[in-house]
Amino acid sequence: MEEPREALHALLSEVPVASLAVTTADGPAVSLVPYVALRAPLRIWMLLSDLAPHTAALRTQARCAVMVNAAPRVGDARSNHALARVMLPMTARFASRAEGVAEGADAAYRERFPIAETLLGLGDFHWVALTPAGAASLVLGFGRAYHAVGPDLEDVSAVRTGA
Repeated sequence: MEEPREALHALLSEVPVASLAVTTADGPAVSLVPYVALRAPLRIWMLLSDLAPHTAALRTQARCAVMVNAAPRVGDARSNHALARVMLPMTARFASRAEGVAEGADAAYRERFPIAETLLGLGDFHWVALTPAGAASLVLGFGRAYHAVGPDLEDVSAVRTGA
């Protein structure tokens, strides 16, 4: 059985797309957004377009959430309920292109996503750095729920029921 801290770091480093939850003028909204996770301390970096509603929402309200999940396994009916996933409450901050380079987001994004060269050539794309703003909720299957806190989510503890 995989250790929770290792599973959390694997999700953030191996899964290339996250669900980004924001609050728009019309209410809650969720988008799928490619990202890279950098550590020491943990930051989720996204390259967002001005054409996307989530970008405008983050300019108005920096509070958001990110969920990263493992892919369901075909033919495994239990996987939909026991899917490995982490939900992170976050605070978004728009960063300059120079900061993206200095922090390593630019290089990591280019390595993970070949389309980065094209996107970074467009003026409507901006770096956004997301910082954890509370405990992450990690689920690794039935009866395996955890909270993770700390600069790199290194302090992981099991969630206990009142039973």
